[in-house]
Amino acid sequence: MPNNKSASVPLILAACGYAYTTWHTQASDQRRAQIERVNEQVKELYGPLFMCITATKSAYDAMVRQHSTDGTLHTFEKSIKSNPHCSEACAYRSWVREVFMPLNLQAAKIIMTRADLLESSTIEPLLQQLVAHVSALKVIIKQWDDGDLAATSVIPYPDDLLMMIHQQYMRIKKRQAALLGMNNYRMFLIPRL
Repeated sequence: MPNNKSASVPLILAACGYAYTTWHTQASDQRRAQIERVNEQVKELYGPLFMCITATKSAYDAMVRQHSTDGTLHTFEKSIKSNPHCSEACAYRSWVREVFMPLNLQAAKIIMTRADLLESSTIEPLLQQLVAHVSALKVIIKQWDDGDLAATSVIPYPDDLLMMIHQQYMRIKKRQAALLGMNNYRMFLIPRL
């Protein structure tokens, strides 16, 4: 008569093998889903948003250096506020229309269409402020077109947005590297702000 213990060993091994395979498949599927989400966050939200915000900041700084009589923001803003017909004000309106508005519209579109990829369960107030600023700027540009060159927005551009997006982008890139097994990966292409 066969030993009951020896007959149950293959069943136990089969059950353990099945349990391990099920666990491993589930863990692999979860890891794959995490990698896909992080890749989508980088590709569809944080990467493009970081580029738009960085380009806006660089262009704004260049505009101020180029058009301010002494190269400072203070003098530039003072000139615009005191005389909406001065060369600085004309340059500012041109830069808003041709450079800042297209970049800001793109950034606002990214935020509105890909908010599902945000790390937080709430929308960061700086992101909301950017969308509000862009919306208000449409009205200001219309007022300029109608001859009111002194029109300005009461919703300022969120100056701290670049730092916030930079930090989130770096955090998500580090998570991406860790999920891909690149823990020693360094972000040489992304300067610290």
